[in-house]
Amino acid sequence: MPRSRKARKKRTSSCPKGWLPAGASVPVRLTKRQEGYCRRAIGIARFCYNLAVATHRFCRTNRLRPPSWMDISKEFNAVKRTEYPFATEVASRVAEGAFMDFGKALANWSNRDLKARAPAFKRKKATGTGTFRAASGVDQLGYNGKRRIQLPGLGSVKLACTLPQGILYEARIKRENGRWMLSILCWKEPEPKPKPDHRRRGAVDTGINPLGTDSDGEVFPNPKAYYSQERKLRRWQRAQSRRRKGSRGWWEAQRKIDKCHRRIKGLRRNAIHQMTNTLTRKFKHLVIEDLNVAGMMQGPTPKAQADSAMGEIRRQLEYKCRWRYTSLIKAHRLFPSSKICHVCQHPNAKLKRERWWTCPKCGAGNERNHNAAVNLGRLTLPPGRGPMLRDGKALAGAPRAGETGPVERRTAQLTLWG
Repeated sequence: MPRSRKARKKRTSSCPKGWLPAGASVPVRLTKRQEGYCRRAIGIARFCYNLAVATHRFCRTNRLRPPSWMDISKEFNAVKRTEYPFATEVASRVAEGAFMDFGKALANWSNRDLKARAPAFKRKKATGTGTFRAASGVDQLGYNGKRRIQLPGLGSVKLACTLPQGILYEARIKRENGRWMLSILCWKEPEPKPKPDHRRRGAVDTGINPLGTDSDGEVFPNPKAYYSQERKLRRWQRAQSRRRKGSRGWWEAQRKIDKCHRRIKGLRRNAIHQMTNTLTRKFKHLVIEDLNVAGMMQGPTPKAQADSAMGEIRRQLEYKCRWRYTSLIKAHRLFPSSKICHVCQHPNAKLKRERWWTCPKCGAGNERNHNAAVNLGRLTLPPGRGPMLRDGKALAGAPRAGETGPVERRTAQLTLWG
């Protein structure tokens, strides 16, 4: 029988079965024409985002049903050639990407767990900082395998280094710290699973100094990226504030500031990548603490907490554990890992901020970070019985000697990935 409605084509994903999401960010070397295109695209993306924010605010103020980002995008495409002709100077993916970003910001605001703010207007910055979606879809990205990539509207773009192997499906260009960067998303072929897997179980205790200590005693030093450039950064920011905005001296100071920020970002990123790569390749079951990073930022050392980037460490461990078949276990944030002696499991309720302490029961000397990592590593049973939690001697009937409250006697909670 003939169908009354046309059968819709099923949308197939570009991701092969079993492949994993990955990404990379590399510097690009643009020509004068390409740089002008990127600046216009950043401005149009900012205009579309602010248009969506204004529409949503108007509907909320007048108690109307706010449209979704897809409805705003469809309405914009219907009238852009007559009311917004400047938007046709760049590829259509630029405006669509801005509306998608607004949709993500709106979803984050609606999610109570993220505690995100309502989408706000973006302002034009004197340094030209911004981002836009340059391409979306496998057919729009033409990478030659070396240092050239074909993007719609830009043509052939020269890269500073080669891209990782995989299937590219989205590209964004951003202006950051005085440089043009290309951020790509791709599907990565899974790494071969080790058979048999001789890796052991372990844990890592993250902090300010050092950056991390695992249960084997390996210490990952903190490069203190911000502190190494703080004096120079303060000097050039003070000099820029005394100069007329837009003058040659102002731009000279801005170039120095951008250089300091690139140095800070590079040092921090290199240390965190080396640490997370070592941990995910060494351990089969890895335990980390579920730290309240936002609460720690309200403490006496917010600058040092931000410089150590504990949230970034956890984010990298999550996706690298998926890559390398490692089970990532989150211990409860109230588990007193630093106050329990790893030799006799005796809780030291009087311990405060001491780096080295002696157990009052067995007399063993404990280094705070390594002791915490060993106690975290004991939250899993040996491989073969599966990753699960146990109370331990220190948590079963012990006095309330937790780090932050009396509820620390409870069994630690976990979340598994990979």
